[in-house]
Amino acid sequence: MKISIRVGFRANDGTNPLDAVLADCKEIGYDAIELMLSPNYPYQVTLPWSNRGPWAAESVTSEVRQSIRASIARHGVQVATASSDWAWQYASFNPRLSQWDRGVELLKGDVNLAADLGARAILIHVGESQGTWAEIRSIVERVTVEGERRKLKVGFEAGIFARTGLGGLPELIKLVDEINSPWFGVYEHCYWPRGTAQPHEEIALVGKRMVALHSSYPNVQVDYRKMLAALREVGYDHEWTYEIPWEQARPGLADYRHIVSSAG
Repeated sequence: MKISIRVGFRANDGTNPLDAVLADCKEIGYDAIELMLSPNYPYQVTLPWSNRGPWAAESVTSEVRQSIRASIARHGVQVATASSDWAWQYASFNPRLSQWDRGVELLKGDVNLAADLGARAILIHVGESQGTWAEIRSIVERVTVEGERRKLKVGFEAGIFARTGLGGLPELIKLVDEINSPWFGVYEHCYWPRGTAQPHEEIALVGKRMVALHSSYPNVQVDYRKMLAALREVGYDHEWTYEIPWEQARPGLADYRHIVSSAG
């Protein structure tokens, strides 16, 4: 299994907004990254906004995409997945799922950017926007059609789905089964011990619907032997993607290697 970490564009990189990120990840020892597409990464709350760098897929030109692909090849670190993090902000201004027509177009733009950079999957969600089952299904179906066109899997993050007010993980699984596309599934991120189910239990429930996997920083309350066994059982052999602060990137990688060697 490859090891990946969530990172975002960096402003003021003279080559392209990912070149230095990829170089740093290579130096630490990561195989891949998940590209966060967020309007406020790295979470600045002060002006000037220009220091944040590009975030929207629509603002990343074909020339910049070509430059990023060259950086990927040069550093040997893949953009394995992408994540539409801006959806939180979009939802704050568009709290109803009926207001997501423009959001769907932005999500489709993310699908195309991710595919252009060689990713295999993308994480989507709709923040805390709420509405009907038909509305969330329509949103997902339209994005999945674009994912199928670009041969990129679309995964709805499991822990965020509950914020739609339409249910939790069982209901997300129901949505996946209703849509019944090999290009749509669950992006698994277990919130244990904050949640009620342990990682190996959620993985078994999701099964082969799992598109990708998030992990928080290693926790002694997680049984990693059972978690890794569950991943093998469902046939997941893609990235273990850390959702951790950049300051924990190096120790996190060391801990991951320890987990695999001792529990694998």
